[in-house]
Amino acid sequence: MKGKRRRSTSKSKRTFSQSILLPSNTMKVTVWHQMVFGFLLASSRNSVKAFRRNGVAAFSSNLPVEKDVENGEDQELESPWDIGRLSQRAQGKNAFRSRQHVNPLASKFQQRTVLSPDWPRDVFSDLRRPLFVDIGCSRGGFLVDIATQRPNDYNYLGLEIRPIVVYHAQQRIAKHGLQGHLGFVGCNANVDLERLMTLAEAKERLMVATIQFPDPHFKARHAKRRVVRPEVVATLAKFMPCGATVFLQSDIKAVLDDMRLQFRDQPQYFEDTKESLDDYVEENIFNIPTEREISVLEKGLPVYRSVFKRTTEPITNPDSPQNSTEL
Repeated sequence: MKGKRRRSTSKSKRTFSQSILLPSNTMKVTVWHQMVFGFLLASSRNSVKAFRRNGVAAFSSNLPVEKDVENGEDQELESPWDIGRLSQRAQGKNAFRSRQHVNPLASKFQQRTVLSPDWPRDVFSDLRRPLFVDIGCSRGGFLVDIATQRPNDYNYLGLEIRPIVVYHAQQRIAKHGLQGHLGFVGCNANVDLERLMTLAEAKERLMVATIQFPDPHFKARHAKRRVVRPEVVATLAKFMPCGATVFLQSDIKAVLDDMRLQFRDQPQYFEDTKESLDDYVEENIFNIPTEREISVLEKGLPVYRSVFKRTTEPITNPDSPQNSTEL
């Protein structure tokens, strides 16, 4: 019709960027914003992961970065066991609250622990005493009790990966008057065990090693996080003399069985005191329960135990698969 004005088409002509950034008439604005926000969030997360994989601190140059150690560069990650930081944390509210389980494969737990220049001479008054090591000692109640009852039998050393937990254990030494007899080190045993044993001059003096109620890490994909690995077994074999004792216990049968199989896989070095896998040691061979053991027994639940003895076979490869022992 002649008198009718033609409708302008300029509104429908959008640029490519406008067609992406502006919602259409058929799409509700709220739904459109949700889609855009989800896309941006996913992109930002992927960027952070990519930055971290490449050793770049995402969005901030002040964040700690793990450098390539194999290329001779030092790690800039702060040690989780730094005594200064832990003492400051201990002053706060809920100071000793800690996760029950941690991921030992996390970058911060793959570092070597921080030791004093004189360790272990500033911990043990007589290095000639045999060594008793509790791997995964938690708050150290077991070692505190046994060191109180038998202070001169061994030098007692507890290893624990959870920083604030081992800090709490360290505070118990002076409280019980066990200076010179008992020490605790915050570390990842799968990283630092051989180094610590070398510094402690434990060759042929590591008489007892206990691993009691370790983190179970139930999922199959987390099996590599478990503390008893072939490298740990080999390191214990390297430092233990014939007749030395390994004591294992857990309230989870599958966890004990897995630890037991790790030692049975190296029968040239360790002999199970029970021939059948269906047989377990009935009692705690030290008659001193851990805090976890007390809790489990009070609930009427079973505890599974196993004892291994070091054989006479010398270790064929003195170089453990663990990290180098350069000090």
